[in-house]
Amino acid sequence: MKSATLKPIQTRYKGYLMRSRLEARWAVYFDTLGVEWDYEPEGFDLGDAGLYLPDFWLKTVNMWAEVKPTPFTTEEDAKCVALALDSGYPVLRLEGTPAWREYYAWDACGIDNAGCFGPGQHFQHVIWIDYHLTTEYLSERRFFVCGDLPDAPDAVTASAIVAARSARFEHGQSGAPK
Repeated sequence: MKSATLKPIQTRYKGYLMRSRLEARWAVYFDTLGVEWDYEPEGFDLGDAGLYLPDFWLKTVNMWAEVKPTPFTTEEDAKCVALALDSGYPVLRLEGTPAWREYYAWDACGIDNAGCFGPGQHFQHVIWIDYHLTTEYLSERRFFVCGDLPDAPDAVTASAIVAARSARFEHGQSGAPK
């Protein structure tokens, strides 16, 4: 259960004051991979889902990204779905510190292992974040890769995970990847 007094530490990275160190670690991860991003570029009124300020716009792959320290709640998922449907761009759900694992996204198209089911459908589907480096997926400007997660990441992804997890932001340090 969350404590009312337990709050994340705001963290400055690359000129942005981020709401948490976790968000800053994801920014380091994206930088190490060479993924261009904007932090909280725009807020949205999503009607019944409420107001929403997504954490990142990932320019390189045309996706929104939302960062949470714990699994997404039903309300948080509803906002991700509404943003995907209203904007036409997928919303990547990033839970916890960058790691070699599967992540999920909401997409207005409804892509899963069987392909696209049609407009307006939004299914959760598996992605992992290293295959955008291959020519096939980079040309599609997306992170989505269906199938089994390989046993280990490629060298670039492994480096991004290490950079994000080892970034330090205290005592005037910038957290920037070396």
